[in-house]
Amino acid sequence: MRHWKLLLGTTVLLLAAGCAQQPTIPPIENWEAHRAAASELHSWTLSGKLGARVPNDSGSARVRWKQQHGDYRIDLSGPFGQGRIIIDTTASGVRLRQGGEPPMEAADAESLLWQATGWHLPVEELTYWVRGIPAPNSEHDILARTEAGLISQLRQRGWHLSYEEYQRVRQHTRQGVKTLPLPGRIVAERDDTRLTLIVYDWALPNT
Repeated sequence: MRHWKLLLGTTVLLLAAGCAQQPTIPPIENWEAHRAAASELHSWTLSGKLGARVPNDSGSARVRWKQQHGDYRIDLSGPFGQGRIIIDTTASGVRLRQGGEPPMEAADAESLLWQATGWHLPVEELTYWVRGIPAPNSEHDILARTEAGLISQLRQRGWHLSYEEYQRVRQHTRQGVKTLPLPGRIVAERDDTRLTLIVYDWALPNT
């Protein structure tokens, strides 16, 4: 019995030592390399959930976002009690379609969503924020980074963003398979508005 206890104790110690010696995940890439790679990502499909909260109201919607270079289609299912909303780019700007209502058009998606739902959603900036990089059209401050050098907290256009998760997303290229860290959860706050985007799935096109 004593022999078995000694053997068991030795085994546990060896396993513990083995776990302690497992290498940590190395830094994904330096920030400039990551920003360059994410900036070159012009097409994707993501699906997830968007939650919004203001002092006297809150709601959520299922999201499917298909981006192809400068064009996009954002499908919001059941957003904030408004039914289904589809936002897509046109030759002259952006169009919003909602069941039972005539299409609405404007120069930008943010003003359309405000008219339709009463919610501020900075779509143009989100095109960059969902890739984990700041939008290039205004000043920004990177307030904190992850251990791998990616953005953890960002301030831009009056919004404070917290990146709580990153996913390693695979993409097939002519040179082989590469992975790119992309956000899995973003919390954006400005004044009394809080937006939470949770990405369930990323899909990147073959290149």
